[in-house]
Amino acid sequence: MEIANYSSDSRAVIKSAKEVAAAFRHPEIEVEHLLIATVRHEGSQVESILNELGKSPAFIESVVETFLKDQSSRSSARENLLISPAVEEVLSQAVDEKAKLYDALVEPEHIFIAVFDPKSNLSPYVRDKLDITIEGIYRAIADSKSVEEITETAEKAKRTATTTEGEKKISGTLRYCVDLTNQAAGGEFDPVIGRDGEIQQVIQILLRRRKNSPVLVGGPGVGKTAIVEGFAQAVVDKKVPKILFDVKVMEVDMGAMIAGAKYKGEFEERFKSLIGEVIKSAGKIILFIDEVHTIVSPSGGSDAANLLKPALARGQIRLIGATTEEEYTKYIEKDKALERRFERVKVEEPSFEIAVRIVEGVIGKYAEHHKIEYTPKAQVGSVKLAMRYLSEKNLPDVALDIIDEAGSEFGVKEEFAKTKIPEIEEQIKEIKKLIKACKGKDPKKETEEFDKLHKTHVEFTRQLDILNGYWGHRVDVGGES
Repeated sequence: MEIANYSSDSRAVIKSAKEVAAAFRHPEIEVEHLLIATVRHEGSQVESILNELGKSPAFIESVVETFLKDQSSRSSARENLLISPAVEEVLSQAVDEKAKLYDALVEPEHIFIAVFDPKSNLSPYVRDKLDITIEGIYRAIADSKSVEEITETAEKAKRTATTTEGEKKISGTLRYCVDLTNQAAGGEFDPVIGRDGEIQQVIQILLRRRKNSPVLVGGPGVGKTAIVEGFAQAVVDKKVPKILFDVKVMEVDMGAMIAGAKYKGEFEERFKSLIGEVIKSAGKIILFIDEVHTIVSPSGGSDAANLLKPALARGQIRLIGATTEEEYTKYIEKDKALERRFERVKVEEPSFEIAVRIVEGVIGKYAEHHKIEYTPKAQVGSVKLAMRYLSEKNLPDVALDIIDEAGSEFGVKEEFAKTKIPEIEEQIKEIKKLIKACKGKDPKKETEEFDKLHKTHVEFTRQLDILNGYWGHRVDVGGES
């Protein structure tokens, strides 16, 4: 799902659908959750569509809730719910509906149309009870929207297709950036735990008149990028001062900006164009550069740092950087003019207790990915083992690596056991048949044959006992759960 295609209202609907699914303790966000979220959202065209159809939001909610109450639920609600494939198809169809109606972004009404598309996975019970068809929705839109409005929207879409040179320049510049606030609005980031102090420090520096560009300095894996993601999430959730409510946090993809430069100086042109657009935004765009030391040219020639210095000095641009202590000393500190423009934020490795909380906070996504459950003992153990045996690496990253690796290994061995246990059981049955067929033969005369069968039976039985000991209670090899 390309979140940039969706308006703020549509993103709010998707977020609300997650809350509906969590309230019903369902494992995934389904089409019915999305439908409830769509009709609950106020101020969209869905309200006028429902008026034309003669259906009230309360009626739709009651029908869908009746259906959802009969669906199986988990014992406890989960924070990080995944979007089901059926909902992904609906959201993809909503993009097509947006194009049909000549709209710039996907709005709640496009999602509403896609939900009632005949190809969507909406429950037959809900379809029958609501008696809403996609043809009826189109008629309702036509009745609620004047011909002049539709024509004006179509003409606007045509004008957008033939963008001016200036607009092309902007889009060309922004394609080297990733909108972190959009990703945060789409729920793509893990929760940030134990870093409130650092996030608050970043916000305070950004609000300064001068020297308002923080640089996060810390060891690899301590969570520098996660702090920036946490800041982007705070902007989306309006948990920042009002002056930062409408800003966009854009991560600069330095690799993409450098790649494909056909001649000397093309990278500088691209970077200078990007700086110009950020200045024009009048503070509405905050750049983030991971591995910020890469903006400094080791040879001291023309580089991104020299292009940034004037804008940073005047306070025209705000930049969040992230780098390690070693790289900061080696590159940033050597350029005293650049160092003066930045305010350093030290990011320490989290304590044992905070590292455990971080693992507990994000473990749901690893469990969903590997389709397993992690015990509380395993979660704490990942941090203990990391501190004991991998002390050269930093928490929480190394603990999460252990969690990820354990889940991956479990999946491989589980798959192996599922196929191997039935195979060995079948082989033991064949050996027993051969032993049975040898009845009546003299073991003394057929010593070699009897010894071979006996050794094979013992070996296969030993392998089966080992596999059953480790995996017999964990895998379903008989077709029953």
